[in-house]
Amino acid sequence: MLGKLPKDKPQGLSHAMQRLYDVWPEPDDRDNEFFTNFKYSYISGIGKDELVSRRDPSKVILVGDTYYVWYTRRATKSSPVGMDRCTDELPAVDWDLADIWYATSKDGFDWQEQGVAVSRTAAGQYGDRSATTPDILVFENKYYLFFQTFTGTFQSEKGDHCDVSMAWADSVNGPWTRCEHSILDLGSDDEWDGGAIHDPYPLVYQGRIWLFYKGQPISKEKDWLVRAQGVAIAENPHGPYVKPDINPLLNSGHETFLFPYKEGIAAMLCVDGPEKNTIQYAADGINFNIMATVTCPPVAGGPFCPDAFTDSNNGQGVSWGLSHISESTINPNDARRVVESNSFLVRFDCDLQQGSKNAYFRNPRDQVGRYDEATFFQPTMALEPHVKADLITKGQAKKK
Repeated sequence: MLGKLPKDKPQGLSHAMQRLYDVWPEPDDRDNEFFTNFKYSYISGIGKDELVSRRDPSKVILVGDTYYVWYTRRATKSSPVGMDRCTDELPAVDWDLADIWYATSKDGFDWQEQGVAVSRTAAGQYGDRSATTPDILVFENKYYLFFQTFTGTFQSEKGDHCDVSMAWADSVNGPWTRCEHSILDLGSDDEWDGGAIHDPYPLVYQGRIWLFYKGQPISKEKDWLVRAQGVAIAENPHGPYVKPDINPLLNSGHETFLFPYKEGIAAMLCVDGPEKNTIQYAADGINFNIMATVTCPPVAGGPFCPDAFTDSNNGQGVSWGLSHISESTINPNDARRVVESNSFLVRFDCDLQQGSKNAYFRNPRDQVGRYDEATFFQPTMALEPHVKADLITKGQAKKK
């Protein structure tokens, strides 16, 4: 075969070479409109804080000349202690005993924390344990916060069980009126979203509200879909929300961020599943295809997406947003193994805008394989001493 790829697909190609024509938009990442590197910055005001955990930022919106973001905020007297030891004062996980706060900025780098937007309810009421993972919808001049709602103490047998509720306000600064019930029903016991609904993410698309979300089944068997993503669609923010039969739409992802792009919707998948760390696109908002693989994508990304609610049928894409970094340790006695003790918000920048090919963000060698020593030997990647000792023992036994 010639070194230069023919424009039309030749016959007799290997499967790998066929994929260059059938799967990938361009053979060179630099020419692929869905490829980008992600660059990160520390931010002030809502960044790293030893006493407070901040995570799960919403989409960033611009009101007048001011940017707004909402996020999960936990300020407890101890770090998470696990689901078997948690109490009314000791959190089970990083997002336990949390409330939803908000912050503002003039430039997206320096932020001022403004206070609580939606708090937990009184003991014994719906939503009394934690309010987390918010996202924002602006619709007909009102503001709507969708968020995960936890009621009652965490229990190991139920895991990360929660549903989705909502609050609304006439002003971006509140006050917020909170629903006293779930606005999106769990699936049945045998369905992919029967155990929990996480990460609500509203967009206005095709004249209606599309509420994307992550599902979790009740069963923990390995043949179940875990961390799949679906959508529920409504005419009104208060619902009712209808799940299309084709759900789930994505087989991977965790706190996936999505954005209108051209006539369709793009999705940035990370953390979980066989298609993690990919950017996918659905021209119809339903049938997603892999368009690019990326390195170090934002975890729980909340992009600044100016046309998230305009339903323009010509989405322009995104270039920056906020995400979180979690300080994690390994606990071999915990079923989750990786225990997140505290999180903080950072800014990411990228090049996922229509018509933009910024070389700074598109060098495929800029990040791939360029990790430093600290990356390889962080607690979640370094070989643990007891595993090393076991490997040495087994290796010696094999020599005999």
